[in-house]
Amino acid sequence: MNDTVPEYAQRRLGQRGWRLKRSWWVLVPLLTFGILCWAGYLWAGVKTQKRKYYISGAVWFAISLLIPLLPESMGTFVPIIAVTCIFVPTMQAIVMNQQYLVERAVRDL
Repeated sequence: MNDTVPEYAQRRLGQRGWRLKRSWWVLVPLLTFGILCWAGYLWAGVKTQKRKYYISGAVWFAISLLIPLLPESMGTFVPIIAVTCIFVPTMQAIVMNQQYLVERAVRDL
């Protein structure tokens, strides 16, 4: 692990159960079919106090608000847009999760 991560955080990161319990936010976009994808990022921001999670949450919230406003003529693209709104935020959360776990391990005392 990284030498800049304190010893107590490295011990936490070495515990598989600890990592799994704190990684549930990654599943929110997938389990809510992209409708509440922003909620997982909001939770990550609250727990780490890092702007990147709040910004991601705000972007996905804006996207989720705009989807119902799509014109009727985009009807053929709706399945593509829906699948994108499910899998893209989930993949983003998976990529961000490793750094999130380090931030949580350091912050949670």
